[in-house]
This record gives sequence, structure tokens and C-alpha cells, in this order.
Amino acid sequence: MTKGADEKKHEAARRLRLLFGRFADSALGSPLDGDEKLLRIDEDLSFLYDRAFRKQGAGRNTRGAGLGPSVLRPSTWLASVEELFPPEARVVMEEDAAARHGLAALLEDPAALATVTPSPAILALLVRLRGQIPEASLPAARRLIEEAVRELSRALARELVPSLTGASAPRGRTNLRVLANLDARRTVRENLRNYDRARGLLGVERLVFRRRQARKERLRLIVLLDQSGSMVDSVVQAAILAAIFASVPSIDLRLVVFDTHVVDMTELAGDPVEVLFSLQLGGGTLIERAVGYAATLIAEPRRTLCVLISDFREGGALGALVTRVKDLLDAGVTVLGLVALGDKGAGGFDARVTGALSALGMPIGAMTPRELAAWVGRHARGGEA
Repeated sequence: MTKGADEKKHEAARRLRLLFGRFADSALGSPLDGDEKLLRIDEDLSFLYDRAFRKQGAGRNTRGAGLGPSVLRPSTWLASVEELFPPEARVVMEEDAAARHGLAALLEDPAALATVTPSPAILALLVRLRGQIPEASLPAARRLIEEAVRELSRALARELVPSLTGASAPRGRTNLRVLANLDARRTVRENLRNYDRARGLLGVERLVFRRRQARKERLRLIVLLDQSGSMVDSVVQAAILAAIFASVPSIDLRLVVFDTHVVDMTELAGDPVEVLFSLQLGGGTLIERAVGYAATLIAEPRRTLCVLISDFREGGALGALVTRVKDLLDAGVTVLGLVALGDKGAGGFDARVTGALSALGMPIGAMTPRELAAWVGRHARGGEA
């Protein structure tokens, strides 16, 4: 047998081993041995599906029997699944875990939720399955979501705000000593040591002046966010990032979420927890309708950015979407498409749709929050994208 044939046979054995579980080692010759990543994947699958096998019996599950309980804890399992599996697989596994198998208790027991360490994986799971959380567990789930969002927001804000605001014109003192730039409040505060109580006079040794910045029109940033179930990781990042955008004075943010309907969430944009609790994940996708709504928000096309975050699985006519996007581009709007927002890279998306839009001159790809903030920041400061 040739080397290529051997490799194909070994690959087939690995796939069968992951499908049938550990009991198949005797028939397949332990094909996962020595492959640390595949062994971890098998452990994650065992945590979820072997326990279902033990309950249901050998006739109803192909993952194997006679295995001891997994040593993984729910939070450890979630972190591992986030690291090892693509978004489409994570959606299925996490829904299986919460709805039917080992993690149902995590959602049903407020005490169990209270012991969970906040993490991006836990946050994504709770957001995706928010509608399945029992009423008694909602307060604990909300606290967990709030804590996870706070931690992610603090970390992102420290990293991203400098990219958005720039450092070319920092607030502070200036050498341009004219009356219009006098900072009276700081001048008084810094000369208080010279106050003469007996005479009621303040001796001013030095004047403090503010740095005046050139007045610029605010940049309108329209974020169109696809709330499909497969986009949950990007949705979480976008909700947090939108709150950071909304806090920057030079940016006029509009946050719009869509499936087959369009909902303007601009009023909630400063509170990512409220945004996440208001989402209706799942359902169809009509990107054309969202882009059409974005067109109604544009007053000055050349001072407008439109960021479309979606898997681009358009449920309507492709021609209508292409026409909508072309109209924006022809008017001078800068339009960016993101198939993923986060550190994991792109998941599944419709290459036919992205190809048609890219042909118009619309950049489409995946970005981290830092990359998107830098891109928006360059536009907000009047630079090149």
C-alpha cells in the first residue's frame, strides 16, 4: 500500500474513532494516540455524548459504553469547546449540552450558576440559550452575564479607546497663551496655596490654558448586526464594542440588529447587557432590508461608515442586496463587511454573496475588535482607512 493510501486509511480510522468513541479502539487500533488535539476533542465529545449513552443504552447512541464519568467540569468543557471547535459545531454542541444533557442543571439551578466563573464561552452560551433559562435562574444568569460583560468591556476599553480617539490632540495644557484658551477652574485650583484669607485675595503665580482642538463633524457609524444563531460570538463582541464606540464624542453611533426584521437599538447601545438581553437569536436573514434601513440614517455620505457584520446567508434576492450596497457606495458611503468579529477568525459564510459584494468594491473579511476600532478610529480622525 502506498504512503498516500496509508494516510487516507489512518484519517478514516480517526474519523470513525471520534464518531464511535473509545470502545472502538480495539477494532481501529487506537488511531488517536499521540495526537493531543484529537484526544482533547474526543474528551469534549465524551463529556457531552457518552453520558447520554449511559442513560439511553447501547442501542440508541454510537459513542460507546462502559466509560467512567468525565473529569471535565462544565466551565472547563465550555472553554475547551470554544477553543477547539468551529462556530457551527459549537452551536450544536452547546445547545445539546444545555437542552438535553450534562449542562441542563447549569441553567436550571441558580446555585450552580452562581459558582460559574465568567468567561467568553459562558457568556456566549447564556446569550444563545437565554430563552431556555428558567425564571428562577434568570437573576443569577443576568448577574453572570453582567460580570462577564464588565470584564470584557474593561479589557477592551483600555486597549481600544486610544485607537479610536488618537493621541494627536490630547487634553491638557498648551503653550498657546490667549484668553480664549484660559482654563479658569484649573488656574484657581493650582494657585489655592497663594490664597490670602485675611484679605480675601488669590495670588495667581501661573495661568493654566487648555488645548483647543479643531472642530470636526462627528462621524456617523452605522453597525448592522446579524442576529443569526451562528453569529453569537460576533454578536457578543459587537454589543460590547458598540458601547465603546458610543462613548467616543467624535462618533455618532447607530446600532441596528436584524434577521428578517430590522430593529434599531441605538438607545440601548451604551448598555451591552441590555442589548444582549434584547436580541432574538435565530431565524432567517434579510440583509437587503437592513441595508435599506441604513440608507435612511445617512445625511452626509462621505462622513458615514456602515459596518455590516453577518454570515451573508441572504434569504432574499441577491440582486436586490447588490443594488442596495451599490447605491451606498456610489453615494460615497464607506461600507465594510465582516464575516466574523473576534479572535477566532471566520466561521461559515456564503461565498457567493460575499463575492458579489466584493466585486462592487466592498471590503469583506474578519477582524478582531482591536482591528475594527483602529479602522474606525482612522476615519473618525480624518485619516485613511
